[in-house]
Amino acid sequence: MKLAKWLIPLALILALPAPAEERGRSPFKDLSDEELDRLVELHHTQEEEFRLVLLPTSVTDRRGRVVHGLNSEQFRLYEDQVAQEIRYFASEATEPLSIAFLLDVSGSMRQLGKLEHAKAAIRSIVEALGSEDRVGLICFADEQVVWVTDFTQDRGRFLERLDVQHGFGQTALNDAVALAPQLVEDQADGRRALVLITDGVDNASDLAMSAAIESARRVEMPIYTVGFLSVDRGSLPKDYESTNLEVLDRVAHETGGRMFAVSGPGDLKEAILTLENELRHQYLIGYYTASRDGAYHHISLTVKPTKYRVRTRKGFWTGKGS
Repeated sequence: MKLAKWLIPLALILALPAPAEERGRSPFKDLSDEELDRLVELHHTQEEEFRLVLLPTSVTDRRGRVVHGLNSEQFRLYEDQVAQEIRYFASEATEPLSIAFLLDVSGSMRQLGKLEHAKAAIRSIVEALGSEDRVGLICFADEQVVWVTDFTQDRGRFLERLDVQHGFGQTALNDAVALAPQLVEDQADGRRALVLITDGVDNASDLAMSAAIESARRVEMPIYTVGFLSVDRGSLPKDYESTNLEVLDRVAHETGGRMFAVSGPGDLKEAILTLENELRHQYLIGYYTASRDGAYHHISLTVKPTKYRVRTRKGFWTGKGS
């Protein structure tokens, strides 16, 4: 990247028209060190005024099947209803994928074998990934939201660490939703995703779900949520299950992911097959924004043919002055 920043102003210098009698001479003989520094600084200043916004994007047809082979010209991108130029486009296999699994290892996940089913689901996704893809494992229980395995291509090491996880303590789901995306962003660039697997029974978070979702919206990655329907209802309100699914669906919707509700191994297997297929065939779309006001900006992405469904993040936050 540093080399590219020098090459761009250099190209501009070489493109400057020289007097006819001096053509063929090196342009550097006509520019002082101060002038060269000024041109480089001007380029850097212009570059820093813009931010690259990346949008991991999934496209499906009316039957929910992944759509392959689209190109950048078929997409239309808007920020706050203003059309934007797509400046970065990668499809399917052209960009390696980094997946972080956010696994609920609280005590409630021990019930009905949910934790073991979740491990099996993660194992099947990992085994289906390409050799260049990376996986990481974040677990949460009680007040802990921690990396168990950083991003790695070493499948054996990852699965060893996954296998020894056991359920304990309470569930701080909201805190995990707020913290985990930032943990992933600090370690991975490019095409990436977070896969949350939980029974969703939050009983230990410091944050409200609205605050957790706002935090997750600040990070450029989709969050896919897998929610177990089978929970111990003895101490829960009658409408807790549906409310829980609505929360998981909102997390996925706001970040460009997808929610899967599962009630047993059969549902889970079907959900995982759909999930891994979608993750393998994402598009990564990027544009430059000049927004620097600290506000939330809405994103709209459409595709032709319009019969296809596009899922991507709904917007982004800017840091004032950043």
